[in-house]
Amino acid sequence: MSPGIYAQVSIGIRGGFNLSAMKFESASGQKSGGIGSGSQLKNLQADLLLNIPVQGGVYLQPAFRYITKGTFLEPAASHSDGESGNRIKVRYIEMPVNLLYKFRFPGFKLCVGGGPYVAYGLGGNYNTDMISNGKVVSHSMRSLAFEEEDNVVTPGMYLNRWDAGLNTTLGVELNSMVMIGANYSYGMVDIDNSAAYKVKNSYLGISIGILLNREDY
Repeated sequence: MSPGIYAQVSIGIRGGFNLSAMKFESASGQKSGGIGSGSQLKNLQADLLLNIPVQGGVYLQPAFRYITKGTFLEPAASHSDGESGNRIKVRYIEMPVNLLYKFRFPGFKLCVGGGPYVAYGLGGNYNTDMISNGKVVSHSMRSLAFEEEDNVVTPGMYLNRWDAGLNTTLGVELNSMVMIGANYSYGMVDIDNSAAYKVKNSYLGISIGILLNREDY
């Protein structure tokens, strides 16, 4: 019999880590940061996902993801004194909704796809360095503020809780129901409400997990 006859929704859980960065663009158009710039942070992520058969090898895969995003910040000039931002971390609940195609091979499926995501900021923190005579003399950590409250980490920066963008994914599903995959996420929304900067999230993640039931049996 065709496996499609018995296709049903399956549930999975997975976890992993990501390299995240924020891309900054000043009002004058100067850009800095982003994946590949050396400003990446290592963070954790965890998913609860659904596999929803659509037609043939096509599946809809929404997920609820707990993830930390953020970035290291470029250090202040060595001759500058005062407080300088060092690192930002923001915790999100994120929902990517991917459309996948699963190519069947003996013993596994190759899964390729992508789609949009939306994320809501739960909270976060930022680290700053106090610089005197060109040297770091102390460190501090503070809670991030959202909406209309200034963040000292970047004066004039007003963070938006909401983030959204595009996500691409590549992975394998073994017949043992183990999932191994990678994804790249690119933020399309400026998460700074001020006019000082345009700030966008991005990250590259890898994960491993397991399907709790099979969708094709």
